[in-house]
Amino acid sequence: MSRNTFIFKQQGTDDRDCVKYIQIERYKGDLECEHYFPSITLSGACFSGSANFSEIDFDTISTILTIEEFIILSNFNEGVRNVGYGIKKGDERHRQGLDLVKTIQPILVKLGSKENENLFETIQEEEKEYLMNEFSIDEEDVDFIFNNYSLDYRDRGIVSYVFNDIDEASHEEAWSLGYVKDEKDEYFDYKKFGEDLLEFEQYLKLADGKMACLCF
Repeated sequence: MSRNTFIFKQQGTDDRDCVKYIQIERYKGDLECEHYFPSITLSGACFSGSANFSEIDFDTISTILTIEEFIILSNFNEGVRNVGYGIKKGDERHRQGLDLVKTIQPILVKLGSKENENLFETIQEEEKEYLMNEFSIDEEDVDFIFNNYSLDYRDRGIVSYVFNDIDEASHEEAWSLGYVKDEKDEYFDYKKFGEDLLEFEQYLKLADGKMACLCF
């Protein structure tokens, strides 16, 4: 599976999906499903979709890329859409697609650089601060969540909610799944159910007893 690489963060917003990633290995010239070049998509823990780079307000984002490089990415997406589907290796459309792929290679190298890693470390610190304020957890808790999350994302989007304890998590999950009609159903074994939730990577028990519910 391709690695998710940080590309930019939308600043000044409470949007859960403000930190964006791309899978740079997808854009090295290989045909997807053996017949088309993929346009660039953005992703996060809770979303994935086509990138409309022309609509991004460059003045409100944190990125190592320049506005000119965003224009190149926008032109690439438009170009590969125009090249279309049903491409055969070696034909004219295949050559057109490969020419488009060449235009974005320096950008992909830049996104894979140490410079971008350093910026992403700064972004992670911002995101940790957001999570601490949003869910009243401390730095140790956030570090534990980030260190035990199995995907590449490292931002607020990976945390759905933080419950006060395992009982609260158990009651909420049982009710939301329809196992009980009343969150206080005395005939349901909430303690055992809560313990079983920890068998799934979606849930993490924090040092202070709180339960983090994660997004995948």
